[in-house]
Amino acid sequence: MNSTFKTLMAALLLSLAGAGGTVRAQLPPNVVIEGSVETTTDAVILPSSLDGRVQVRGCEGCQHSTLQLDKNTKCILAGHVVSLREMASFAQQSSGRPLTISYRLRDLVVSRIAVLEK
Repeated sequence: MNSTFKTLMAALLLSLAGAGGTVRAQLPPNVVIEGSVETTTDAVILPSSLDGRVQVRGCEGCQHSTLQLDKNTKCILAGHVVSLREMASFAQQSSGRPLTISYRLRDLVVSRIAVLEK
């Protein structure tokens, strides 16, 4: 996901540069721009509650290896919303499964933690 985001941002910047380089992109007021960390279940340390912080171990090249959760953070396991406790339990029991952490760029708060398949 990081590479997709970077590609889209590069395309946006190139299109703005082609328009004279001084054009500023205007986003609608409620648009949320996100970043993501693609990792695995055994590389994350999940907090015990949604007011804690998730940590990604061995995340070389990551801009943010620690991110804040909040009451709106969703945990998605194989397409189903689960509790943080259920996600943590799955992560502890399932080594090496792909896991994506999506977060808002403006404040680094996690919007969702997702494992696509069980």
